[in-house]
Amino acid sequence: MGEIHDLRCEKCGYGIKTWLGIGMMYSPEMIFEGTDPSLVELVDDEQISTSALELVKTGAEINDHYGHALYACTNDFYLFNKFYFKIDEMEPEYPCPYCDNTLKRITFAKGRAGVTRLQFIDDEKFWHCPKCGNDSMNEVSFSNWD
Repeated sequence: MGEIHDLRCEKCGYGIKTWLGIGMMYSPEMIFEGTDPSLVELVDDEQISTSALELVKTGAEINDHYGHALYACTNDFYLFNKFYFKIDEMEPEYPCPYCDNTLKRITFAKGRAGVTRLQFIDDEKFWHCPKCGNDSMNEVSFSNWD
């Protein structure tokens, strides 16, 4: 079951409504195999999906931890909802549409009730609002999806 987070900057209101995780229709067979794998639609990048599906055809290992994830640019800090997967050592490298840097996954860091901070995975760097520089997000709403 996935989660829906509606996040807004505590100071200026910049934000994103993001769908995270996977639903019931997200089996590895549906996403990575068959005549019409849904990875093509989920990734929405022909080069990334083609490379990934070619690896799968050669018998590469699909990591169990795939799904919708929150990404941000380390340069301009804009937030994006992208599909994360790992096949052998390959992970998608999504370009930032504003500056062309590679987007990085971020996760929820410790905050206070109703307020969170976002941190880049595999990095100690925290996300900052691209509009005002604040580093705290209000969780306006939360729900589950399937």
